[in-house]
Amino acid sequence: MFDKLKSIFDKKIEEGNEQFDTVQIAISTLMIQTAVYDGIFDEKEKSEILELIKKYFELTEDQKLSLFKIAMKVNDDSNDMQQFTRVLNTNLSEDEKLNIIEMLWKIIISDGHIDDYENALIRKISGLLYISDRDVGRIKKELIEQQ
Repeated sequence: MFDKLKSIFDKKIEEGNEQFDTVQIAISTLMIQTAVYDGIFDEKEKSEILELIKKYFELTEDQKLSLFKIAMKVNDDSNDMQQFTRVLNTNLSEDEKLNIIEMLWKIIISDGHIDDYENALIRKISGLLYISDRDVGRIKKELIEQQ
């Protein structure tokens, strides 16, 4: 399984005529991992992920669905989020990583419930991305106040 995942991150993935780079796949997979972490992956979370993927990567409807499908497969085949955060640390600025944390909070908040497991997951991901607890808390607070 490790060789399969390594091959995904060593090259671009093509599905039909669509190409997605490792950063797009890593971000999308982290979104899915965040949504499924509490054991419930509902339509609100799926819709939020699809909308975030489309907007963040400026994709068409078909492209967003293709990327989502690839990220679901990668998520099903993985058991470790460090491979994804490693890709992000290598390729993204701090501001871009803060945007990722914001998107993950949006996914968590989308179902109307934040549990302790989800808080712990965001702390783990933000730690792996070298984002401070203060910044993570600020993002969470701003998003909750917007609702």
